[in-house]
Amino acid sequence: MQIFKLRNVTLFSVCFFIFSAQAQKRALSVGFGISHLYDLNEGALLLKSKSATNPYSVSDIDLKGLNGSNTQFDLGYDVIAELSVNKNQSIVASYTNGTVTAQQDNQYSSSKLNLVNVCLRQYLMPKKMQRQYLQPAKDYDGFYVRPFAEIGVGLTNYNANRYFVKDQGLFSKTSGTTFSNTVSLGCLFHINSKIKFSAAPNFIINYSDAVDGYKNKGADIMMSSTIGILFNL
Repeated sequence: MQIFKLRNVTLFSVCFFIFSAQAQKRALSVGFGISHLYDLNEGALLLKSKSATNPYSVSDIDLKGLNGSNTQFDLGYDVIAELSVNKNQSIVASYTNGTVTAQQDNQYSSSKLNLVNVCLRQYLMPKKMQRQYLQPAKDYDGFYVRPFAEIGVGLTNYNANRYFVKDQGLFSKTSGTTFSNTVSLGCLFHINSKIKFSAAPNFIINYSDAVDGYKNKGADIMMSSTIGILFNL
């Protein structure tokens, strides 16, 4: 876990430095978006006691989104900035605020989240597609599409409650901040020289199991499916 933290601190610092240093001389876009937040189920985790006098094992319940009457279609709201590095790469920074709910068996959770993320975006432009379908002439100012892949690092701040389904009883509360990694595939829709839209599902690994209201070993994994609008400055 310490290796993951050190790696993420380093990558996050490098990306932030590049973003700050280049902002004055690179094309910059800013905008906002909306995200569907979804807690993924990683499966039950078997816990074993280390006590020699009282050994036991128990299966920890992992929750998932859209899985019962105590969950809902969770939305988050985003602020987004994209800084061009070259014609095929950019650095994307985002902030997301929202609540994610999840349920499994006899438990459910509600987690208030603040996510900060910095990604390296690589636009995927095969030559044939670039020539015939997607990327038009250099000075073209109309509609075209650019697929992309992203990998990023970030921070997840959480304030979560875990309840029993039967009596709605609160039995665990967690709060804190953890490092995260993201992987994404999406598309940029260029409308004109001033406006563009983006759409992408983001796979997020939070390096703490406490994000869903109960602290344990391992990680919490979630999805953030985002639609955003960006304005070129």
